[in-house]
Amino acid sequence: MKPTQAFVAAVAVVLSTATGPPATRGTVDPELTAHFERDVRALASDDMEGRGLGTRGIGRAADWIERRLKELRLEPAFAGSYRQPFPVKTGVREASGNELAGASLEDWTPLACSSSGEFSGELAFVGYGIEAPPLSYQELSAVELSGKVALMLRYEPQEKDEASRFDGRRPSRWSAIRYKVHRARELGAVAVVFVTGPLQEEHDRLPVLANDGPESAAGIPVIQVKRSLASKWLESARIDLLEFQRTVDRDVKPRSVGSVGVEVRGRVALDATYAQTANVAAKLPGKGERASETIVIGAHYDHLGYGGNGSMKPNERAIHNGADDNASGTAAVLAAAKRLRELVRSVANRRTVYFVLFSGEEVGLAGSSYFVAHAPVPLEGVRAMVNLDMVGQLRDDQLIAFGAESAPEWTAALDSTAKPLGLKLTSKGDGYGPSDQTAFYAAKIPVVHFFTGAHERYHTPEDDTDSLNFAGGARVAEMTARLGERLALGTLSPTYAIAAAAPAMQGDSRGYGAYLGTIPDYRAMEDSKGGVLLGDVRPGGPAALAGIRGGDRIVEMAGTKIENLYDMTFALQDHKPGETVDVVVLRTGQRITLRATLGERRGNEPGAAAPAHPTPPSTPGATPPSAFDAGKPFEPRFDGERHLTEVRQLTFGGENAEAYFSPDGKKLIYQATPPGASCDQQYVMDLATGETRRVSSGKGRTTCGYFRFPQGDRIVYASTEAAGEECPAPPDRSKGYVWAVYDGYDLYEAKPDGSEKRRLTQTPGYDAEATWCPKGGKLVFTSARDGDLDLYEMTESGSVKRLTNTPGYDGGAFYSPDCSEIVWRASRPTGAALAEFRDLLSKGLVRPTALELFLAKADGTSARALTSNGRANFCPCFHPDGKRIIYSSNAGSSDGREFDLFLIDKNGGAAERVTTAPGFDGFPQFRPDGKWLVWGSNRANPKGRETNLFLARWID
Repeated sequence: MKPTQAFVAAVAVVLSTATGPPATRGTVDPELTAHFERDVRALASDDMEGRGLGTRGIGRAADWIERRLKELRLEPAFAGSYRQPFPVKTGVREASGNELAGASLEDWTPLACSSSGEFSGELAFVGYGIEAPPLSYQELSAVELSGKVALMLRYEPQEKDEASRFDGRRPSRWSAIRYKVHRARELGAVAVVFVTGPLQEEHDRLPVLANDGPESAAGIPVIQVKRSLASKWLESARIDLLEFQRTVDRDVKPRSVGSVGVEVRGRVALDATYAQTANVAAKLPGKGERASETIVIGAHYDHLGYGGNGSMKPNERAIHNGADDNASGTAAVLAAAKRLRELVRSVANRRTVYFVLFSGEEVGLAGSSYFVAHAPVPLEGVRAMVNLDMVGQLRDDQLIAFGAESAPEWTAALDSTAKPLGLKLTSKGDGYGPSDQTAFYAAKIPVVHFFTGAHERYHTPEDDTDSLNFAGGARVAEMTARLGERLALGTLSPTYAIAAAAPAMQGDSRGYGAYLGTIPDYRAMEDSKGGVLLGDVRPGGPAALAGIRGGDRIVEMAGTKIENLYDMTFALQDHKPGETVDVVVLRTGQRITLRATLGERRGNEPGAAAPAHPTPPSTPGATPPSAFDAGKPFEPRFDGERHLTEVRQLTFGGENAEAYFSPDGKKLIYQATPPGASCDQQYVMDLATGETRRVSSGKGRTTCGYFRFPQGDRIVYASTEAAGEECPAPPDRSKGYVWAVYDGYDLYEAKPDGSEKRRLTQTPGYDAEATWCPKGGKLVFTSARDGDLDLYEMTESGSVKRLTNTPGYDGGAFYSPDCSEIVWRASRPTGAALAEFRDLLSKGLVRPTALELFLAKADGTSARALTSNGRANFCPCFHPDGKRIIYSSNAGSSDGREFDLFLIDKNGGAAERVTTAPGFDGFPQFRPDGKWLVWGSNRANPKGRETNLFLARWID
């Protein structure tokens, strides 16, 4: 796992009271715990040298793992060998031919991000080399850099000033060496020369040529010189570095000099360095007709060695033992292998199970990517992959299962496996993330990744064995074995699913900026072709919507040349969500230009372009943003929408509608058809974090989800899954616009995470459109059980009472805040119109072109019409004051195609128009306190008719 420093710091605050192995309430086989502890202590001992690439320790670790696999009597995975060797780029080293005119080799050094090659040009001094338009501080664009060598200071101004516009407490993104080089290169600089100023370093010395990971070079030569040499160059321009730094610290004004009257030329020659490492794996052969099918259970065993760039303490050279990351996962795989062998020993028909311990994860998922590219079995026969990464810190029985959305069968199977073990499971997310399951999910294999949470010892020398919960790790191993048993026996066969695109969130200004939704192919991080090769794109994300796809190589973005993953990240940082940019890709040898509208990057979105440490999905316990920080601020504003302010977009891509608040106002349940999917499923969005998860099964079609009131502990929705797992056919609209009223719809109730589902109705015909009374005890729904579409009341005990009995469609009912009244939409056809209604209903169809709003007592009596405009009025919902009703209507449209929200007093009077945006606005609901409104709209794409969810603060 590779969280960012900011993420780990946030989690560390929450976990700062945990000083030793956390308590665990469950029990586990003492022998399994002993095996787990023995392996962790061996792998996390100092003798293993942090299992760093290029150390002898990682070889000792591989030897230990192979010996243990043999002890377990497992067969070699690779044609008689337990090893799958492969090379990994670990950095660069100086080759012959480095020179800088007028300087000795002791005066300068190449930096690891440098490209090799000759350079020459007039020297321009650009201060700190910072180009930060959002901070009104630009040193590069203030001078002409084309064809010049840019001399710049490392770091940034006001480093120790907490009031600084940069930050003053930690380095801002503007100070990153790669970013400075990227900006200078784009402005035409032929090389960049760094120097460390006297305010940061008393002694005049050069940095060590350190490893820069597997990423490609910067595209131009990059060097650092001693201060004495830089000062000599700057003499003619009368620039004193110490005085320069002090002056800039005082007033924060750029002071770039386009030319200092010096010509600089030189040559950089670097060779890549590689380490030979190996995946270590064994197999438990299958039997019978299932033997040709495969399950993979894996973990990475490499770590950071003696620290360096990947460490949270990069300047501290010390063994990083990585007890939790990931000696714990490795030991858990070995323990699970032992248990699983016992569980399936006597089974005559089972799948083959591979236990794979990957190397090279810490430098970009190198081992798992290599394994997938050179798999010992056909990938089409791999039914699932289970990954264990950081499973040694079980706290309060909380286990996280990422990747649960990679197959619809995962959630129920994981929950039922975890429950007997006393594990409290949080299942979420698609199969992409900063660990080894990503390579398998990109190969269209269902995955799940077990994780016990981040902590303050992550990627530090303090990640030692004494901090681990050994019994907890053994329970995760037991969980893995029992899940592996179900997979091996075929009682669980996950089916690959493309998860919905995660909702875009307003990101931190110092985060990754705009969001494209791409998954880089980590196997191609370092090659001679340049650009960023994509393994995949996130469904429904900006890249997918633009037509970008896996296998494309991004070579340019918004006019910026893309040499490597850093360039791509910086290009995203330099553009705002909502901007539409050109993205140039190479596809089958052709250069193709596509247009992408950038989204807002979630702070926890895994798999987007990030250079070294992708952020993992959020962890329970981490402090979330304030509620209603969710969503991307939406512009433009539309005249006349006086009730709406702070409008923000919550979903991006596909069809999203019917969002309804939980009783506490912190969550939404809504239905969505993501791009590529066939029909609606139900999703719950946490408005504090933006996290979204599918809560329906993924089978059939669903509609009309709603929270149980007032507890919020259950949801209710309609689904056709009992009538068939496939999506029912869409209605035939060749003879006019109609809605489908599927006979297969029945009501289901479940927990808000989709678990413990039970069917509420089993009568023939349509049952849907259920909403709860805010005070609890009952719900109202629409049913065709008696031959017409009428409203019915169902109590919590299950008793059902009919509320309406007039021919026509009665549906979409909502209770008043005190549950004394209901409001709904209805058609009241007569004569030929009634005959047409009944004919369509017999075919499972309704024509919704003439629907009026009705109000009645909660028992259906004293019904009266609220509207009489002959148009399509629907989805009425009470304002929390109980006096006004908001609804959607095309009453203001000349052609009937424009729908807007309207507000009407229940006691009469003219309706007030609430929205004026072009296109569709519908399905409004107030938060229970009346301060916010959510609705569905295609205002972001009125011509394309793509419907998304919007949230706004309500102003009376």
